Amino acid sequence: MESKSTILEKAYQYIHWLTTPHESFSNMAVCPFVEPEIKQEQLYIDIWNPSQKSFMDMMSLYYESHKRSAIFICQDSPDITWSEVERKPIQITLNNKLKEHPLFSEYKCIVLSPWEDFTAGGVSTRKKSPYFMINIGSALHFYKSHKQLQKSSYFANFTPTEKDNLKVS
Repeated sequence: MESKSTILEKAYQYIHWLTTPHESFSNMAVCPFVEPEIKQEQLYIDIWNPSQKSFMDMMSLYYESHKRSAIFICQDSPDITWSEVERKPIQITLNNKLKEHPLFSEYKCIVLSPWEDFTAGGVSTRKKSPYFMINIGSALHFYKSHKQLQKSSYFANFTPTEKDNLKVS
């Protein structure tokens, strides 16, 4: 099993890659919103081992941090091997848990699996992730960010299928 420092270092390398401008995204960062979160110290990052803490325990730790967004790096445990987990069903399940919880009903998660066949602008952005990860933020923040990107040239190199998958009008 990898050490916490190794896991975090690999995750930080991936997050740094997400902040790098790329021609497939009209020379914008792969994820233009992560760098401001880092610079403003608004990104909570933690390692989630489901055999040690529940998802809602992780949410409580994030909530108590008062940060705007979070990334949970998913660590294999005796109960879960993340390479065997399908992204979409777990994303739906976790979002339903968030909606049902009085403290977390305004939050939403986006699950990133390096084992998923997913491209954006022809780039396999999720395959570069060293781990299965869960990005958490307010539904309103995700909505506003998505609308802001649609006003830019960010999606110019995306295929119609990629745009449909990401609900780009």
